[in-house]
Amino acid sequence: MKPTTLQQVEEYVRRGRLKQAARVLQRAVQAGDAPLEYYLRLAEVYRLQENWRGAIEVMRAALQSNPDAAPVRERLVELLIESGHLMEAVSECQRWLQETPDHPIPLEHMLDAYWQSMDYEHALQVANQLVKLQPQSAHYRLRRARLLDNLGCHAQAVSDYEHLAFDVSAPLEIIVWAIIELERLDKVQMEMLMHLLTEDAVFRIKFLRDPIGAARERGFAFSRVGEQMLEYLLDALNELPRPPHRYADYN
Repeated sequence: MKPTTLQQVEEYVRRGRLKQAARVLQRAVQAGDAPLEYYLRLAEVYRLQENWRGAIEVMRAALQSNPDAAPVRERLVELLIESGHLMEAVSECQRWLQETPDHPIPLEHMLDAYWQSMDYEHALQVANQLVKLQPQSAHYRLRRARLLDNLGCHAQAVSDYEHLAFDVSAPLEIIVWAIIELERLDKVQMEMLMHLLTEDAVFRIKFLRDPIGAARERGFAFSRVGEQMLEYLLDALNELPRPPHRYADYN
């Protein structure tokens, strides 16, 4: 029995003969009326050859004849991101969203593209949109928390991390990650606060009266556990022996 086109291709790929595999698929695609699976497989063979432009062009050709094929659109965006064409990927996602607003898949890929280009401000806008669309998604909230953390928005980051740390429906690995990040943020802020206590007399007086209020006033954003640590720190400070009074030497 004669093998099918895809069977031939898979055999060539298995044997590492990528040029032959691409040639077989090219002939099938150029003959016309090839199924989408052929385009997708040809793009993957090009990807294995690191022929990014060829893979992208194949997906664009497939999209022209099948404009509603979501797997093709998604693969095209993935190839653009993987090959470093990040702004092209964003533009492709934006076109997709014009046709299907609030579709999570192009939003996810747009978030990836902005993140990889270190455009955290735009990435945060997309993350906010995803959390608004699916507020119960632990993955979206975690990504937003990490973006907020990167941008130095510690109060909002702590809020998202705490939401995840106490969300029993979230995957265990996300809960653990959130707890670790909360501990890290608390530790960093505690070191800064300790420095203030030794260098800033006004802050020290306010802290001794109201540790949580004084910390918040200075812009600190501790977790619930971190704020409990502030109370323990206050107790420790109050238990320290007071320095002896010094009087002028009258001789």
